Amino acid sequence: MGFDIVGVHPTKRKRYIITIESNGDTQQAVIVADDTEEMNWLLKKLYGHLLVDRDGKRIGNFRFEENELG
Repeated sequence: MGFDIVGVHPTKRKRYIITIESNGDTQQAVIVADDTEEMNWLLKKLYGHLLVDRDGKRIGNFRFEENELG
C-alpha cells in the first residue's frame, strides 16, 4: 500500500513581491514560482497588458523582491 503526499513541491518555491509602474499608476502583485524564469512568464501572462501596449511598445516597468517560502 502506497501513500501519496499531497501539496509537497519538490523544490523550494519563492515568493516574488512585484511592483509594476504603468501609465502613472503603481500596483503590487505577489507571484509564487520556482525561479525568476517562471516568475517572468507568469508576470507577462497575468500583467503583460500593464507592461506592453498592443503595438508592442513598452509602457511600464517592474521591479521585484524575492523571498524563499518556508
